[in-house]
Amino acid sequence: MSTSRFFRVPLGEIGYVRAIVEGYDGLAVVRAPDAKRGEIEWLIGEGLEEEADAVVRRLERECGLIEIARPIDWPAC
Repeated sequence: MSTSRFFRVPLGEIGYVRAIVEGYDGLAVVRAPDAKRGEIEWLIGEGLEEEADAVVRRLERECGLIEIARPIDWPAC
């Protein structure tokens, strides 16, 4: 079972974050149902939580990624 984490990121950085995260084979899939909001979800592969944490820390510094709670109006998969 995968783990979901939610983030806010500057609008211009969504593509960069997606490319970095999905560049790690199997690490996570990035969802952005409404890119105008700057909110994304990572569906993290099983057993890859520590690696995902390392990528989160890197992206916090590089592009202002901020972890948030699941938005109330977030669409279901």
